[in-house]
Amino acid sequence: MKSVDRNYVLIIDDNRDICHLLSYLLEREGYETQQGYDGDSALKLLKQREPDILLLDIIIPEPNGMAILAHARDLYPQLPVIIITGNAGILGAVCAIKAGAWDYIPKPFDNNRVLELVDRAMQTSWRRHNTDNCKSNRDSKKRIAGMMGNSHEIECIAKDIIRVAHTVFSVIIQGETGTGKELIAKNIHLSSQRAKGVFIPVDCGAIADSLIENELFGHEKGSYTGADSIRMGKFEAAEGGTLFLDEIANMSLSAQAKLLRVLQERVIYRIGGTKAIAVNVRILVASNECLLDSVVKGKFREDLYYRLNEYVIHIPPLRDRLDDIIFLANRFIEETCAELGKEPMDFTIAAKAMLLRYSWPGNVRELRAVIRRAALIAEQKIDIDSLSLVFKGEELPILPKQYYADYTQDFRYEGKSLKEITQHNIDQMERIIIRETLIKTNNNKAEAARLLNIDYKTLYSKLKKINKTG
Repeated sequence: MKSVDRNYVLIIDDNRDICHLLSYLLEREGYETQQGYDGDSALKLLKQREPDILLLDIIIPEPNGMAILAHARDLYPQLPVIIITGNAGILGAVCAIKAGAWDYIPKPFDNNRVLELVDRAMQTSWRRHNTDNCKSNRDSKKRIAGMMGNSHEIECIAKDIIRVAHTVFSVIIQGETGTGKELIAKNIHLSSQRAKGVFIPVDCGAIADSLIENELFGHEKGSYTGADSIRMGKFEAAEGGTLFLDEIANMSLSAQAKLLRVLQERVIYRIGGTKAIAVNVRILVASNECLLDSVVKGKFREDLYYRLNEYVIHIPPLRDRLDDIIFLANRFIEETCAELGKEPMDFTIAAKAMLLRYSWPGNVRELRAVIRRAALIAEQKIDIDSLSLVFKGEELPILPKQYYADYTQDFRYEGKSLKEITQHNIDQMERIIIRETLIKTNNNKAEAARLLNIDYKTLYSKLKKINKTG
């Protein structure tokens, strides 16, 4: 179903003169209209696009008006439906109102009465859509924050999703492997008019070039050896919903040309078939590399790139979203402990520091795997040994000041002597230095003791004291 501009009225009546008259009256007042003359055309038009108002004659060729009313109510529960009826059909109009119609217009109708009724129904539709959109936007933001984090970067992505979800724009989602591109695509779908339709992801990088067209478009029986029956492709399977093409840069140039044709004409041809099959599908694509760079290298069609490039969402890597790392780690540890039947566990301060210092080349996917393994290994608290992270000689980033807050304990200076205050700060600095050194040595305690110019036994004693205080 398309995202629509408001003020769209669908008129269904088997009397074409009535349809034309109503259309003329409404379009003169600035409304957009579309007409259908029987039950079949009504079903088709309702499926293609949600109207703001439905003007419906009860007596039309099958399926009749009551069946169409029931179908419209199923598709769009709050859609205002105005029944068009002759004097002899007033009883039917009353039955229709009991079945959920908003009001009725008797024939022959007064033009001013029609415009007044449609205007009031449109105001109802506007209020409904504004209320629904506000609630939908709040739900989307809450859902995205709960799954991806509460950093400023994710907040910006949530705004992007809400902004583009209610349009028919094609979207390119770009980000490193493991950043959550499919999750973004899924949230666009769930926040859109197509949320009740299906969401079908296709990993273009996991399908051989020779099979991608078959996967997308399907085939006819006997189109090639082994094609024993008709097979529906992903485009047909996603009818009325969203098709997500992940790692689209891996698609062959031949398949790209056919995809472009589908986007332009909105029809597909099964392999071995000659019949054009109309498709109503929204396309979202993703890539872990810049598609424009692929265009320059000749790996991606320029015309397809510009057709898809209606809106772009960039997902920053996890290492640039420090606020999300601990949030996601806590979420994953909670989920995994519940799965394993363990009591919820916390991270030691040193483990948190290590999570923040690691560069996460595999992004959220890697973080989840690390936390799941740590939850399995750890007994009470997750420490740096449980994380088993290996720093591959990369430069360790300097953490912003706010991330050192966890290192300090609740210490009241009032009433303390200078000696006590000084000792407390010395202890805190010692904790930071020892943990920083252990991070740099990948938890190699012998190497850390050597760098700190103390013996292993002293370091072990200090670590024991640190672990007792978290």
